[in-house]
Amino acid sequence: MEQTKSLSLFKNKTYVKLFLASSISIYGDWFDILAISVLVAYGWNTDPILIGLIPVCFALPGILFGSFAGVLADRYRKVNLMMASDFISAILTGLLVLADHIYWILPLLFLRSTMGLISAPAAQSLTRHIVQEDQLLKATSYNQIVNNSGKIVGPLLGAVILALISPKICILINAFSSIISGLILLTMRNIKENDATTTENEDEAEPSFKESWKEGWAFVLKQPVIFNSILFSLIGMMGIQLVDFQFPVLLRSVNMEDPVVFGMLMSMTGIGSIVTITWMNRFKNIQYGWAIGGGMSLIGFGFAGVGFIAEGMSLFIPALFGLLVGLGNGIWMVAFNFALQKESPKEMIGRVYGITNSLFSAVVIIAPVTGGILVQTLGPSAVIQAIGLAVGGTGIIGGILGKWLWKQESSSTAILEPVSKDSSV
Repeated sequence: MEQTKSLSLFKNKTYVKLFLASSISIYGDWFDILAISVLVAYGWNTDPILIGLIPVCFALPGILFGSFAGVLADRYRKVNLMMASDFISAILTGLLVLADHIYWILPLLFLRSTMGLISAPAAQSLTRHIVQEDQLLKATSYNQIVNNSGKIVGPLLGAVILALISPKICILINAFSSIISGLILLTMRNIKENDATTTENEDEAEPSFKESWKEGWAFVLKQPVIFNSILFSLIGMMGIQLVDFQFPVLLRSVNMEDPVVFGMLMSMTGIGSIVTITWMNRFKNIQYGWAIGGGMSLIGFGFAGVGFIAEGMSLFIPALFGLLVGLGNGIWMVAFNFALQKESPKEMIGRVYGITNSLFSAVVIIAPVTGGILVQTLGPSAVIQAIGLAVGGTGIIGGILGKWLWKQESSSTAILEPVSKDSSV
């Protein structure tokens, strides 16, 4: 019975096409990240300061344009925006293959990341329009499985290709993946994106771009479920980004410099995420406070545990804590994205995701630098322990106070509500 229900979403041909296009695009993006790093660092022997600008080029467009990209997703045809993003990204990725210096790489990466901003909120908004509400959690979990597996499989396959041929072939493969994704979306160009409630108001004067942007921020700030979901997730994201890049420093300080240890830690994190995401796919509803807070708690206490690693400790210990982080990460990501999808009106989803992308992008740039300064000053163990406990404690507060912080939630709602046997697509 469970297998039948899990397949029912994939009887929606429009969703299947969107899922395939998004999956191919995501895997392609992760495929060439490793290749670009290898090309710049080893092929061209680039200055470390310039190499450090690469993640900035990935994140800075989100800060500058993320919320505006969300407005575009709500005002214009989402399939057309995604197609344009894919085809222009393919051209920019092709130009990366021709680049012969990092001074060309950096602006091209900036432009390509900007085009990706347009696609992300459009895809989330389109999902809400083409998937029935009782299957939003299932669709969200599928999307997160692709995101997390892409982070594992993409770089792994890229490393294999790099060992056999050149980094530029990996980059070229990503260009072709964008073209394929765009061609799949091309077959969706005639789908109906708006529901009846939207078309009833077609005669009303459409707000200006600036008014739409302000309306998006006003909604986020005034809607308790959305605001608190974003607030708690920002705290969790800040904690993760503060120490995520410092784990190699910690392992080095306890004489666990073998790359296998760090690789095992990251792999267990990825496995844990996929396990809980797959498990949550069985449900149709969740209680946001306990799910978002509980996920944050597992992440925080997993991080704190890693901070207590000492020299001579069994390798099983860091693997166990990495698994705990992954389990929490999976619960948190699915719950957070489901909250944004379910509690945002269809005509507002693009702006909500755009604003979220802007805030998260700012964290991605600010937190690693701050974390590096803290670790340099106080040491990796103390910082990772303190931040882990702070994130875990915040998650517990979110779970306990969820009834009040997420006010639209009924106190009688189950933490995880299973799919009913008589539900249909």
